[in-house]
Amino acid sequence: MADDNPRVVFLFDDMDLYMFPSLDTAEDWMEAVDVDAGEYTAAMTETGQVIRMRTEDGLVILELTAEADLARLQELLREYGELIGQRGIELDPDGFANRSWQLDWENRWPKWPRWLDRRLHPHGPVQA
Repeated sequence: MADDNPRVVFLFDDMDLYMFPSLDTAEDWMEAVDVDAGEYTAAMTETGQVIRMRTEDGLVILELTAEADLARLQELLREYGELIGQRGIELDPDGFANRSWQLDWENRWPKWPRWLDRRLHPHGPVQA
């Protein structure tokens, strides 16, 4: 497989895009009932490697496959970019994820005093 440790996991449904820094983080966030219902239309890494989604005993399991489809990833990102008014995000999937995570970080609530924030989050926002 091309990408054993993806930097970004892109999870698509009909109208939304969710991004995670690892397979484990994505698995923890996803709900088995949604996977079983086919709510998610695609899961891919930043390189276009396809991720198989399944459930087992009520848990979500994400598995990297040998299939890579960078053109499909770029198409899905282009469609999402047009939907949110940010054209060109498909050209830099890592950069788009990093900018999104940075924006989430800057707008998070509650915000702690700087000294506590540095202690609790010494590395700042998630980055690919």
